[in-house]
Amino acid sequence: MAIDGMIMRLRRSWLTIAILFGLMGLGLGLRLAAWHWHEFRPLGGDEREYLDLAIALAQGKPYYDLQFMRPPLFPVGLAAAVWLLDGDLQGLRLINALISTATIPLVWWWARLLLRRNDLGLIAAGLTACSFTLALNATELLSETVTLAGLMLVFGFITLSLRRPQLRWAIAAGVAIAVVSLIRSVALPLLPLGLLLLWRSDNPQRWRQMLGLLAATVLTIAPWTIRNALSYGGFILIDTTGQENLWLDNDPRGRDLVKAELYALGDARIERSQLASQQGIAAITEHPDWFLAKFGREFWHSWGLEHSDDLLARRAIWQPASEVWLRLIFGDGWWLLLIGLGLAGLWSLPCERWLKLLLLVWVGYTVFTSCLFHVEYRYRLPLLPVLLPAAAWQIHQLRWAWPQPRQWLALATGVSVLALSLSYANYPQEAWRLGQKHWYLWQAERYLAAANTLPATMNEQASSGVAVFEAQAAASNALRFDPESALARVLLARIAFISDQPATGEQQLRAAIAALPAHAYAHLLLGDYLRQQGNLSAARNELAYETSSTEDLQAWSRQRMQFLPITNTLDLGSGLDLGLIANWYTAEEDSRWFGEQATVWLHAPVDATMLRLRIASQRPVSLAAPILSLWANGQLLAELAIDSSWTVHEIALPNSLRNIPLELELRSSSTFVPHDLEPTNPDGRDLGLRVDWIRLE
Repeated sequence: MAIDGMIMRLRRSWLTIAILFGLMGLGLGLRLAAWHWHEFRPLGGDEREYLDLAIALAQGKPYYDLQFMRPPLFPVGLAAAVWLLDGDLQGLRLINALISTATIPLVWWWARLLLRRNDLGLIAAGLTACSFTLALNATELLSETVTLAGLMLVFGFITLSLRRPQLRWAIAAGVAIAVVSLIRSVALPLLPLGLLLLWRSDNPQRWRQMLGLLAATVLTIAPWTIRNALSYGGFILIDTTGQENLWLDNDPRGRDLVKAELYALGDARIERSQLASQQGIAAITEHPDWFLAKFGREFWHSWGLEHSDDLLARRAIWQPASEVWLRLIFGDGWWLLLIGLGLAGLWSLPCERWLKLLLLVWVGYTVFTSCLFHVEYRYRLPLLPVLLPAAAWQIHQLRWAWPQPRQWLALATGVSVLALSLSYANYPQEAWRLGQKHWYLWQAERYLAAANTLPATMNEQASSGVAVFEAQAAASNALRFDPESALARVLLARIAFISDQPATGEQQLRAAIAALPAHAYAHLLLGDYLRQQGNLSAARNELAYETSSTEDLQAWSRQRMQFLPITNTLDLGSGLDLGLIANWYTAEEDSRWFGEQATVWLHAPVDATMLRLRIASQRPVSLAAPILSLWANGQLLAELAIDSSWTVHEIALPNSLRNIPLELELRSSSTFVPHDLEPTNPDGRDLGLRVDWIRLE
């Protein structure tokens, strides 16, 4: 029987490991998708400042405090990664994605420890794995990702120190609290909370545990505190962020004015900290009505849906449809599930009373400090060590049967939380309105595609006219649901152009630009129209919006521009080549690079006998000269060895390729990455060849 029991436990262990690896694979897949989509997006805010400091440290420069003093450990660790990866931002993001993936087994460990059940730990790990919010954070909020992983360790070690008499758990908890606090000082209140719970617990070694917890935390933080005292001549435990934000966020005069006063004090950190504390408290006590109203607004804002708000606020920013759906379903949908089930599950969480008290106080502290300062959705991440195990427990408790009386409180909590979140910006109504708009936009695109086919018979001409009418009706309906829709106006402009109403089309494009100036589509189509009208300077200004989006606007323009010129000459990078090119990098110095393959479209004159192009490889002499394969309408024209310097090549044009449209495909036999050759070069593009112009003569 003992052997049978051991075999069963072994099988369960292997099953747990297999499930965990599967969840980690799922989580890593989501994180790698976000990593790929955000490849060319820069960091912002604190993360950009952290990276600049880390680069300086990796270059051997001394540590310096940021304009708003931050804990030191993250930029120091980031500097080590910068040194190892030669400053490659995408490599740093990949490391962060791996750390975020490693959080999945940490959540399993913490939830299993708290609830004493392996299946609940796996549910919590599954919730972590399928979060697209955490996947995105791994590419945008590098320090927050590391902090979240650290918080899982902190809560786990505190629980072990409360339940077990061994001193090592208290020491581990103290070191973990200190390390996480030196990354983000948000974790520092866990020290007094841990001491209080140890004091009130029935642990026979609680006094020794308390001393170990306190000593480990203090001794780990002390070197940095001593450094601050030597640098600034006063006591700064870790940073001054809390004091300065107290004033910044609670002075009715506004953050900008307060920030200017703080900046005027320069590096006088002690004076800044003291002044900020005094002025922050004074602002709250002297303007209590303003403070309470502000606190209420921040509390209300904390219930919003991060990704829906972002998509509504930044409509001009294009994102892949797959990312949009992942953000809505596994971002906002995941958060609604987590917050509803998590807060409901806290009522009946099967753990010790003092542990439940720790979790409740942590939730209250996190929400209160966010509202005291200002709410950003990233400030909700410290709630996850509480919400993930509680939601896992509530999922396990779900029953299709009518709830028992003791479950009514949990049910009411979950329903109330969902109602609060959904009503913050009336998301159901917004979803219905935008859903209707996009339904009509899809219909308009479908009808417009039918109308764009060349009518050959009278019946087809009649069908084309009907399709144009239906497309216009659908686009107008979309505009009715969203009067500021740039997409609807762009569709109406395209309909006007194919209906030989260019003035109306231009009017619609300018209206779209007025409604959403940063949106690229209207600018590109207007540039196409102005190019056809001969207004080349204005056309260049509009076509320059090719670089304003991560979408492949070369392919988009090729499919949708109505006035593409018929030309035998193409000046790459001139600002007027959009619509006639595909798979080229953005223009630089009146030319363009391409990678392995690129395409241009030209029209060969009837008397054309030669194809001429100016091209260069611009590679170091250590690399072999690449071979250019040039194809026209699927026919190989030539294979040329390309020198590093600019060279004009001439290729005979066969009679069969004269007086017809040509699709010219350029293929490079090899590519190189400038950053790989010179680590200080930030250019991570995969470059093949560089072309100045192509002519058919």
